[in-house]
Amino acid sequence: MTAKSEENARQSAGSFPTEQIKAALERVLASKDFKGSARMQSFLTYVVTEALAGRTGEIRAKTIAMDVYGYDPDDLSRREGVVRVDAGRVRRKLKAYYGGEGASDPVVISLPVGSYAPEFLVGAEGGRQGVRPLYLVGAALGVAALGLGIFLTSSFFRESQTAWPLGDQSTIYDVSPTRVEAMNLCSAGRDLIFPVVDLSRLRPALLVFETATQRDPLYYCGYAGAAQVETMLAILQFWDPVADELLAAANDNSTHAMELAPDAPWALSARAWFEFAVGNFGKATDLSRRATDIAPNDPHIAEFDALISLYTMDFDRVLSHADRYQALARDSGGSVAGNALGAAQFHTGDYSGSIRTYEDTIARGGPFGPISTAYLMAAHWHNGDHVEARRLAEVYTKTWPNFPLEALKIRVFVDPAPVQNLIMAMRTAGWGDAEPPTAQ
Repeated sequence: MTAKSEENARQSAGSFPTEQIKAALERVLASKDFKGSARMQSFLTYVVTEALAGRTGEIRAKTIAMDVYGYDPDDLSRREGVVRVDAGRVRRKLKAYYGGEGASDPVVISLPVGSYAPEFLVGAEGGRQGVRPLYLVGAALGVAALGLGIFLTSSFFRESQTAWPLGDQSTIYDVSPTRVEAMNLCSAGRDLIFPVVDLSRLRPALLVFETATQRDPLYYCGYAGAAQVETMLAILQFWDPVADELLAAANDNSTHAMELAPDAPWALSARAWFEFAVGNFGKATDLSRRATDIAPNDPHIAEFDALISLYTMDFDRVLSHADRYQALARDSGGSVAGNALGAAQFHTGDYSGSIRTYEDTIARGGPFGPISTAYLMAAHWHNGDHVEARRLAEVYTKTWPNFPLEALKIRVFVDPAPVQNLIMAMRTAGWGDAEPPTAQ
């Protein structure tokens, strides 16, 4: 290439509009080389998006590990090797693409060896021979974006440092502003999921998680949270045709969460909950235990693990974690795991223990509704507290006259026997005898 033609190539590359680069990225992502690999798609999308936002200098193994794969700061030292391996895979896929399907593309995306920041080259239509990396976003834009990121991330950290396991405070400045928004939304969404029987609470939770995926499509938490809520809604409306649509969406979202962050406890837990709902109990148990092993002190993971163990009738597992559930309940102000423990105690004949557990969990702010009331009613009856059992039966019948408890419990338990024992005790205590309240 002559000096003049090289200068022309430089000028053409330097004038690439943002939309042209985005179109180049879309072509690559849709290619056969990238189409089947969500991890490689996410990696390339992230580095290109960061470059277009003026944050080229901030693209490092650490930020990729956190922003793309969702690793916690404590894991970074052993996860940066994963980033290096994936960067090599992206380079090889780009080389294969531009050597075949993308040979005539006008813009070439390159990931130079020794760097995670992409470069954009003049493609075939501009004379690709001897091309050089020429595209950089203005420094002023980069400084402005970095300033905005520091403002948003520091503000987020002050307001919600206990809501998300961010680890070392200094690492929050390496997270992109949209990632921080998604993390904040996911933290809020987690708090809305329970109590599970409240549809008016679950639907806003789903909206929160969907918003998180819109703010940061490369982060797994919104997909994981959405999958858990969609699965829950499908279970609660199992008789309605909408349940199939919800489970299909949960399948897609939990799969995508696993592709983006295959080792993240929340992604594993979300997939476990979906597998449980569709009857794959062994797979559900394995995934949930993996999530619990990775994050034993995460109350959200513990809650779903306790529910899966309870409904698959692994009562011994629930009972063996009693101390941990109670500690988590004290730390978080109430936990669904505590109610699962109370249920497991009931089904193993420890009625006084069940009463204590439910009352302690509710007193700490744990979920209180038709299910916990049902277990308390039946436990009091078996324990000889017939006056209290009858009082709870009257409260239940008047407060939740249309709640399909028996059908719902049969839907979630792998064996109906425990449900039949619960229902029998409730009916003996007087549940269902009172007339439903009339409309005023």
